[in-house]
Amino acid sequence: MIQLRPSHQQEPTTTSLVRRCVQGDASAWGQLVARYARLVHAVPVRHGLAPHEVDDVGQEVFLALAQNLHTIDDPERLPGWLVTTARRVTWRVIQRRRNEESLDLLTDPGEEERRTTLPVATTPTPEDLLATWGRQEALAQGMARLQPRCRELLTRLFLDHAEPSYDDISVELGLPKGSIGPTRNRCLQQLRSILEGLGVDADE
Repeated sequence: MIQLRPSHQQEPTTTSLVRRCVQGDASAWGQLVARYARLVHAVPVRHGLAPHEVDDVGQEVFLALAQNLHTIDDPERLPGWLVTTARRVTWRVIQRRRNEESLDLLTDPGEEERRTTLPVATTPTPEDLLATWGRQEALAQGMARLQPRCRELLTRLFLDHAEPSYDDISVELGLPKGSIGPTRNRCLQQLRSILEGLGVDADE
């Protein structure tokens, strides 16, 4: 008797792909990258990065994934991890671009004259730091020392160019919608304490 093969095979789960990747299965890695490449690239595209920058972000994100595959406890939450990582990498790219533009400004002969028209900077609160991306080095250190859930929430609320949606954040981070506000305040207080420990007077 001739047995008919199914017309298509069920796609492997993310969990099975991750496990195979950890075991050194190159084909599983290719499938994993293909499955989530568009998701990762959508983040820098939404933030207005150039095509070559989008590719750079994708490469850095998947390099980080390859280095951290063995630490992933719940592979089915991998999409959220990838989006968060893509945002962080995109943020660094934007920071580098701004730093380069600042250097170009300093080398501009007319910069000294324009500098006199610039307002005097004041020490911002953590909310201002997040909203304006000021004091980049201190903020980066402070964010790195936050608990992962707080870091993800504040990144989503303040460092994403898109208008934050509590509905999306609730689904993405697994937080009840009604708890986002109180959690945000607790995370900001943690960040405030960390920044003060780094010598930044957040209340000045």
